[in-house]
Amino acid sequence: MKTAGQNISTAEETKNVITASIAGASMGLLYAYGFEFGMGIGLVVGGLFGAAIGFRISRRPPNMRYPMALLRRTLMAATFLLLTSFAYSYLLDQGLSQTQQKWAALLPTLGWAVLVVSIGMAIASLDELQRRIQTEAIAIGFAGTAIFVGGYALFQFAGLAEVNVGLVLLVMSLMLLLGKFWTLWRYR
Repeated sequence: MKTAGQNISTAEETKNVITASIAGASMGLLYAYGFEFGMGIGLVVGGLFGAAIGFRISRRPPNMRYPMALLRRTLMAATFLLLTSFAYSYLLDQGLSQTQQKWAALLPTLGWAVLVVSIGMAIASLDELQRRIQTEAIAIGFAGTAIFVGGYALFQFAGLAEVNVGLVLLVMSLMLLLGKFWTLWRYR
């Protein structure tokens, strides 16, 4: 795995901070809308959080050495997902008909597709060991998610309450993170 330091120009650092700020602001907007507190506060806090992350990845890049342009593209894809999710939530609150709600659901679905393709392109740019780490982390995440979903489905037959399918995305993300930690520890 590449471990050498990475020199980033001031222009690249600025691009990273701006891109991460936009992604953070969109996350703050979505959270502010979802939890019903001031959208201005959500934008500012999210933007500052994103700027901190952008500064951090410029000074000390993550272990997976994605080209910065692809990392920024992935952040913009995540921003697109967050904004389409916000638009979907907003549209649902507007009293749409059932058919219109189904069409509106295509917005975040498109956002997810763009993010998944962007992440796939970023993983494809990695060297062989880093791709292997990512692939093993994805496999562990898939297995953990399958265990959770299958197990919960069986518990539902026994009378446990139904759960929102959106929870599966949270579990999948957590399992992917655990898989990533495991494989990084294994290949250290």
